Amino acid sequence: MKRILISVGMIAVVGALAIGGTIAFYNDTETSTGNIFTAGSIDLKVDHTYAEYNGEVCVGNCDPTGSDLIVNGGFETPVVTDNSGQWQIYPSGVSGWAVIAGAGLELQRNSVAGAPHGGVQLAELDSHGAGSQSTIEQIISTVPGQKYQLIFWHSRRPNNGPADDNEIELNVLVTSSSGVLVNATVLADPTVGSATNWKKYTYNFIALDTQTSIRFSDSGSQADTLGGYLDDVSVRELSCTPDTYQNGGICTLWGEQDLGSGDTFWYFPDIKPGDEGTNILSLHVYDNDAFVCLVPSNIKDDENTAVEPELTALPTPDTPDDGIQNGELSDELEFFMWQDTNGNNAFDGEPILVDEGTPFNQIPTEMVAMSLTGNAPISLVGMSWCAGDQTRVGNVVSCDGNGMGDIAQTDSMLADFVAYAIQQRNNEGLECENVGLPLFAPTPPIP
Repeated sequence: MKRILISVGMIAVVGALAIGGTIAFYNDTETSTGNIFTAGSIDLKVDHTYAEYNGEVCVGNCDPTGSDLIVNGGFETPVVTDNSGQWQIYPSGVSGWAVIAGAGLELQRNSVAGAPHGGVQLAELDSHGAGSQSTIEQIISTVPGQKYQLIFWHSRRPNNGPADDNEIELNVLVTSSSGVLVNATVLADPTVGSATNWKKYTYNFIALDTQTSIRFSDSGSQADTLGGYLDDVSVRELSCTPDTYQNGGICTLWGEQDLGSGDTFWYFPDIKPGDEGTNILSLHVYDNDAFVCLVPSNIKDDENTAVEPELTALPTPDTPDDGIQNGELSDELEFFMWQDTNGNNAFDGEPILVDEGTPFNQIPTEMVAMSLTGNAPISLVGMSWCAGDQTRVGNVVSCDGNGMGDIAQTDSMLADFVAYAIQQRNNEGLECENVGLPLFAPTPPIP
């Protein structure tokens, strides 16, 4: 067969020579053009969503700004026409609001069973039909890391009891299931009267995703078509400036951003034994999957002045040397860190990043690097600190001020707190103590 094929080929070539005088060789060329190598990048954003100091929550000086993000928050659309224009059931919802559970949303008009808070219509979530206790939802566009304020008004239905049959369960959920931002049950004035008695509810939250679900559900004790009222729902952005805790210190909260001057997690000029606090921050990496560490750097432990209690402190007295890097405060402040996966600002058995009782200056050697997916929802991190001995029993973290020694009196500490991200590819097994950042700032020369 091989000889025959070769023979046929020779005949073809001979034919070509006879006809054209040349040999036409069959060929094909494929060219790959514009080959590019571009170094990838990692963009890390950080926000500060929650802070608490000795039981006092940082609220900040916040003012609502911009337009209302809720559509039809007063339930004025559509105009009720059934039952002589008094009340009407909307099984699938109304403008802005979708019914996602239950028989439907009931709108009442013209004070048929109690006056609205505003306008001429209100919503009742215990409507009519099988499964009368309904849930409504509105999905709004939000900016991850931005702080928002939800306001709504709730009243009992007049002349209705028992006392527990007018509740509205409130949930604010991110649609990507990143976490629950608000989860509360509200109950207006338990007194059953002949008129509506509206109460205002306000909840501040920080968005975790580009869409946030505002959801209301009837949770009264009876599915009897007689339930709590809802009216005048609104959500607006909040613009916040730093505020001061009543018991000292400055608190700042911010949305997702690159960190710069003034973006500090802690500013406490008068720490005392037993002081404690909790901070929640979020991390978001773009473009590439990354390992992330949160570590102190450039610590300046200033002795300031070695006073008499320090010089006689037990079990080890302080030295009389003053100045930077002679202080001990970074060793007396203990930290516990975890991934706040459910977003409730508390430890609930979630993955631990730094074990309780870790001194501030030992965080790099103890922290477990986090694995973050690029362009995924924000990852929340909780940090609890204690001026003293920090312990944990189950999910309860405690602070004992007796563990803070006199050796730290008059000391101060200034430090950077760094969110460090490195791409995952080719960096497996990253240890936070090896990120290459200096732990202590250089000791200044003696003048």
